[in-house]
Amino acid sequence: MSITQGRWTAKTPFPDLQLFLGADEFRDLAAHATLPSTVATPGLLFATVPNGAASIFVKTISEAMLRSGVYATPQYDQEQYGTAASVPGPTSVANTNGPDGEGVSGASYYQGFPPLAAAAMATLGNVARGPQPKGIQIDSIDVIYQVLADATAVAATMGLTKTVFSNLAAPVVTNLIALAANGLPVIIGAQPQVTNVPVPTPGMIIAADTQLLLNINLTGGTAGTIKFYGAVIKAHYNLS
Repeated sequence: MSITQGRWTAKTPFPDLQLFLGADEFRDLAAHATLPSTVATPGLLFATVPNGAASIFVKTISEAMLRSGVYATPQYDQEQYGTAASVPGPTSVANTNGPDGEGVSGASYYQGFPPLAAAAMATLGNVARGPQPKGIQIDSIDVIYQVLADATAVAATMGLTKTVFSNLAAPVVTNLIALAANGLPVIIGAQPQVTNVPVPTPGMIIAADTQLLLNINLTGGTAGTIKFYGAVIKAHYNLS
């Protein structure tokens, strides 16, 4: 259709979102790493961690478009079937969803596609309740850096947190990736290395007032520096 006064809503997210976060978007809280005054090699921008220095790179992932999910309303969603609330679902009435309620929220995105386990069938009560999770689900992060000179990096760690703020309450912090080595190598390389770090339990990020904070720590060796190029967020997304 070319125009509609209703809402067009998708259920299954796309799995191929990539967000490149460059070195210029990170802040080194330790104030050791520096960006070059010029781009010596076209297309290559990196921050240099000095030898013996411990840089703490942080970046709020403001590029992520988060959604909380919306309830159906008669004026926008009348093309759907009615639910137990006598209006199109989902609504604030408990246990209401859209006409295709297959799949519990947070379960596989491909419920309903054969082969399908009996326990996952909507006819047996495994139905989605409430709004369909929307927005972004971070699946993994590629960390891009290069260890130089004649010494390995002393350490390389990274972590990803989700912080939910609410009025006059303590922020609730959840580790999406706990701060640790997470398989990041510290070997010398003639070229940048790209290491993928998966999120152990990925899921749509739907809470209101949520901050996503990426923390990458790189420590140069006694005689070795590190070039930090940035990171790539890889995610599912469902914005419609």
